Amino acid sequence: MKKKIRFIINPRSGVHNGGELPGIIENTIDKNIFDAEVIHTQYAGHGTELSADAVEKNYFAVVAVGGDGSVQEIAQATAGTKTLLGIIPKGSGNGFARHLHIPMNANAAIGVINRSNFITVDTIKVNARICVNVFGIGFDGHIANLFSTMPKRGYATYAKLVLSRFSTFKPVDLQLTADGNRRTVKSFLLTFANGSQFGNNAAIAPYADMHDGMVDVCSIQKFPFAAAPALIYLLMKKQLDRSRYYSMFRAKEIIIHPTHALEAHLDGEPAILNSEVRVEAVPNSLTVIVP
Repeated sequence: MKKKIRFIINPRSGVHNGGELPGIIENTIDKNIFDAEVIHTQYAGHGTELSADAVEKNYFAVVAVGGDGSVQEIAQATAGTKTLLGIIPKGSGNGFARHLHIPMNANAAIGVINRSNFITVDTIKVNARICVNVFGIGFDGHIANLFSTMPKRGYATYAKLVLSRFSTFKPVDLQLTADGNRRTVKSFLLTFANGSQFGNNAAIAPYADMHDGMVDVCSIQKFPFAAAPALIYLLMKKQLDRSRYYSMFRAKEIIIHPTHALEAHLDGEPAILNSEVRVEAVPNSLTVIVP
């Protein structure tokens, strides 16, 4: 009996060959093993609904065709179930997929799905929402919220926002309780990481381990613009811990006590947080198809 598998394509992701993907899937998936179907999402949250339907019908796997936000939508439904999560990385960064060494090429990624090796990894829960890769507060959260309102997307728009807002953005001053211990953090950029990178191999948490049951809490202090090239170099070389502007600690549970609304992002998806936020590691909660 063939295994049921559902491919969910997010047309809002950075998919340049989105129209070709159904054909690539049709030609590359092993039809001796799988009974495959392809569905495009129509609105935010649709991926979660489609995945929940597949879980209820005992599908073998649901495959996210998109970026980290698409993976997160599907993980809301597959986490804690027997339905596997597969990935064809088609976002702008693909940090979660890159951490797991999933190929960026669609044909190669489908080859991984055909072989169906899998592992179970941790996730992060931010209040009631599953986060698969990184949750951020501060400058990246500010930019993510601005970027979501832009009529024109892409790297050029993102870069313009970063350059225009860098000098005026004020670091966030937060009270945290980490595993019962009170901390004060003042950060230009504060990241709660399950995976090691934002995407495109930019490693904000170079030693993050998706099997340790911990959240890596990474902070970058406000730095002069002249220091940016050196920071970017260390970020790309997975050596950010060598910078004097960087600090990190690990915890199983962190409670954020905000005094005002916070701009944030969950796996790149913008969010506004208006009240206390509970961030916790959820060990061995998501089963993912990997090479």
